Amino acid sequence: MSSQQPPLPLLPTTVIGSYSFPVWLDKVRELGKQGILSPEQIEEAHDNAVKSAIKDQEMAGVDIITDGELRRETMVNFFSMRIHGFDMAGKMKPIGNLDPNIQMLDPVVREKVRHKGSLGMERHFAYFKQHTTHRTKVCVTGPQMLAKRATNEYYKTDKELIFDLTDILNIELKSIVAAGCDFIQIDEPVWVGYPQDMPWLVESFNKLVEGVRAKIALHVCYGNYQLKKLFTGQYAELFPAILETKSDQLSMEFAVSDGVGLELFKQYATDKEIVVGVLDVKDENIETADVVAHRIRQALEFIPAEKLYLSPDCGMKFMPRRRAFGKLKAMVEGAKIVRRELGKD
Repeated sequence: MSSQQPPLPLLPTTVIGSYSFPVWLDKVRELGKQGILSPEQIEEAHDNAVKSAIKDQEMAGVDIITDGELRRETMVNFFSMRIHGFDMAGKMKPIGNLDPNIQMLDPVVREKVRHKGSLGMERHFAYFKQHTTHRTKVCVTGPQMLAKRATNEYYKTDKELIFDLTDILNIELKSIVAAGCDFIQIDEPVWVGYPQDMPWLVESFNKLVEGVRAKIALHVCYGNYQLKKLFTGQYAELFPAILETKSDQLSMEFAVSDGVGLELFKQYATDKEIVVGVLDVKDENIETADVVAHRIRQALEFIPAEKLYLSPDCGMKFMPRRRAFGKLKAMVEGAKIVRRELGKD
């Protein structure tokens, strides 16, 4: 973090990771596959998309931003297709346990997974950092998410696969830090779907971040694909085990559930910062600042103000840019309302 940056305000605002993905970028990628556009032209398109996402977050007034993950094919495939052992031909597989009709073409694990060179995140971060004056973070899809969004045809258990992926991603995290990144968020949205695995999921997470000299956030939610919830599980099933993760922050969605689960932070003491989702990304309506302020006040009943951060519930990839920008502005304005009430604006 630059020493020239002012301190964060009370109730800092951030994002989960992805930003509204432009349809035109998909068209550009297709032209690249057809050989109509050169790799250099595709790279320029990605650069422009990233700069656009940065600008939106800065103009909305978000305190800690990402690059919108606009260079990634998906939050899963970006990693799977660059790690040895995944066959990207894939098989259709349901996502979550709520609706078997919500499916994706998942890669198949056919061999022992191995690191086969940089995924490119350190280069992406360097570009990102060069083009913003705001605080930054990099989001990395965790090993359990990568394992569950694949069809395992090699390992005897998913646990073995997850621990091998943990070792691979640890190398990548250290590479990002070496490039200057001081804040990394690990995305494990499907922990809620597998509470019985929590003891060793916590173990694998702690192994993942071992030796990574950066601030670490852990994001979990109920799943978010095409603005739909994917899992029936409840946060309560993750506690208190999730507090044993070597993370500085826990990031969770709460807007969609009207704050259900916030009480867990009263029930279980923790020194971690808590990032509370105050924007319902599954709702097509843009919240007003007053709605956001109400959600912040609700969170403050259970979490000390000095430990509370604010974010959307989940990524914003699947919504139009106008809606995404409007929601971010509402989050920032809602935070200002509550700061004034607390005498901290």
